[in-house]
Amino acid sequence: MQLVSFQTMKIVVLGSLVATLAACSDGVEKRRQAERNFDYLEVSQIEPLKIPPGVTAPEQSAEFVIPSITPDNQMLLGPQVDVRAPVQVIPLIAGSRIEDTENGLIFWFDILRAQSAAETKDAMMRTIGEYLAYRKSGILNQDPQQSLIESDWLVDQEEIEGSIFFTDKVVEQRQKFAYQLDVKPHGRTAGLKVSFVDAQLYRDTSDSVVELDAFDKQRLAVIELNRLIGYVSERRAELEAQLAEQRQQAKLATMSETEKEQLYDETVNLLLVNEGGAAYYRAKANMEKTMKRLRVVLPLAGFTITDYIENSGSLYLTYERPPEQILENYGLSTMEFAEKNYIFTVGSNGDVTQITLADEEGIVLKPSEVKALYPYLAILMKMGLDTADSLSR
Repeated sequence: MQLVSFQTMKIVVLGSLVATLAACSDGVEKRRQAERNFDYLEVSQIEPLKIPPGVTAPEQSAEFVIPSITPDNQMLLGPQVDVRAPVQVIPLIAGSRIEDTENGLIFWFDILRAQSAAETKDAMMRTIGEYLAYRKSGILNQDPQQSLIESDWLVDQEEIEGSIFFTDKVVEQRQKFAYQLDVKPHGRTAGLKVSFVDAQLYRDTSDSVVELDAFDKQRLAVIELNRLIGYVSERRAELEAQLAEQRQQAKLATMSETEKEQLYDETVNLLLVNEGGAAYYRAKANMEKTMKRLRVVLPLAGFTITDYIENSGSLYLTYERPPEQILENYGLSTMEFAEKNYIFTVGSNGDVTQITLADEEGIVLKPSEVKALYPYLAILMKMGLDTADSLSR
């Protein structure tokens, strides 16, 4: 689920970027992002509690005692305190996660259609290059073996409004970053890490020295990582489609004409029907095609076919949740169904086939149970021959 568009992300992070770089380059304004005043510095000290003679003094905790100011901690006084909160990674991609390592934050996300680490690496390295081109920058250095790309200058401009006596100023920020890609061995999970390399700040064509500490560099790296995440989020569907198209073309190149005709045969569409307080499935296909597809997809969903009585169309099944690897391959990881024996009764009038679900005693399942299983069977029934191919992997 995409929460924020890349264009919105671009506006948000640009404002953060201006605040970070402008603050770092200004030797007068030390508060950076703090907007509250520091009136508490002017508050007079409360006199210690006076204990009358002969009265036992109460116990006092030193937990909230303010230490005396010494030359060593003068830098931490009032407006000189750096009160900024860390910039947070915005996980725009559903199912993504953040790993905090000693070398920086890694943003992990899934590319479900990828089938190899090499395929994912090639696609993501290309996507990072396209992102830099979108930012009107380029690749300064690239190490394919390490899956590392270093950008040229990325330039952003913002006009800061002046006052009655001063004209507006154009602030231009230039940054360089290193983009590290990591791919899990199975190829379906990619990790992105962004590291700060360099920064420059210009105001009306005059450059300013930008002094950055480790905290500043981390902030800028996270801001840039958020930008990259936003770009990948918008391109993700296109990326998945490209991978599917590449695989389809490679597959067609090895198929005979007969196999191609079978591949493009219409899929078995499964509909959920509720009638008279009962629910069942209706397949838009004849009995032969529906049974052929059911024999392929039921094992993928965790159903073992123990018996089939052809004259009554009764499929005797045992359900056991399949391995997570199979569930993730087909987007079924959230599937929950009672692990027990079932009877699926399949009947047809010729062009349409009906599938009724019952427990091992023959009692028809409740509509809620039939509805719960429907999305998963519907997905698998649509997959056609590709499902059989996937079963052999």
